[in-house]
Amino acid sequence: MTATETTPDAGNRSAIEWKLYANMLTTRLFEEALVRWEHEGKMSAQTFPSKGQEAIAIGCCLALERGDAVIPSFRTRGAMVAMGVSVAEQLREFVHSPLAAGDSRDAPHHASWPERGVMPGSTMIGGHLAMAAGLALAMHLERKGEVSLAFFGDGTLGSGDLHEAMHVAGIWKLPLILVCENNGWEMATPWQKVRKTQSLIPYAEPFGFATRGVDGNDALEVYNAARWARATALNGQAVFLDCMTFRAGLYSSHFGEVRGGIENDLAQWEKRDPLKRMAEWLIGNELASAEELERLSQQEQQRIEDAFNSVRSEG
Repeated sequence: MTATETTPDAGNRSAIEWKLYANMLTTRLFEEALVRWEHEGKMSAQTFPSKGQEAIAIGCCLALERGDAVIPSFRTRGAMVAMGVSVAEQLREFVHSPLAAGDSRDAPHHASWPERGVMPGSTMIGGHLAMAAGLALAMHLERKGEVSLAFFGDGTLGSGDLHEAMHVAGIWKLPLILVCENNGWEMATPWQKVRKTQSLIPYAEPFGFATRGVDGNDALEVYNAARWARATALNGQAVFLDCMTFRAGLYSSHFGEVRGGIENDLAQWEKRDPLKRMAEWLIGNELASAEELERLSQQEQQRIEDAFNSVRSEG
């Protein structure tokens, strides 16, 4: 872990580390429950689990400040958690509650809470990146010291919207941060079949972006990189964070696992699970005990179940 790296929050580091762990735990348990509830026939909305990738969305969003905007992608439920959207509020989108923020008119992973900086996404792969660039342009013109951040998977490299967004953001020096959840798979197609290098940095640099490769399974490294990215973007250069990770969960609750022959990969990446790594860091630095973390997990599971029962009773 990279906890010794200096950041603007160094004096409040233990709070950040606890937030990173707690938000990843909530996201992991919430998504597991969402998949289970659908398979039990308690709801029908599709879930795109982010298991193994939670550190990216959470580390980035906890590094942002009031006024910044985030556009989530398919697997960035952690962004909503880290931006302060409660489990109950998110559940209303899944069960089509009359109290849903978007009147249940869109997919749950596109739900938005603009007042908290969570902007609506797009079903079109890469379509939301042009919107993120538009938000960054507005911020640039208004000069309020805010940034626009958008998440996307490495399969989005084939989308023209990504290249157009990088073109305008790079040449106009917009306060835009693009965060790639680079898990090496384009649904069921490995990266080797669609591009020359796994890293997307060689594709972003020619557009004038400041770039950084990041261990996407190290929550602290992601957080530090995002703090650097925010400062850099506000200083006049758009940023591209290439976060290497691996999806340990299903493609979605509807389609299950669509990748073949990944057993060895799963075993190797299990050793780098971001939630386990953050737990080990907390225990190793005597900020928590294994018993405390287990108790927290049990409490969070119950809180999620209670929220589900409460939301279902609203309509």
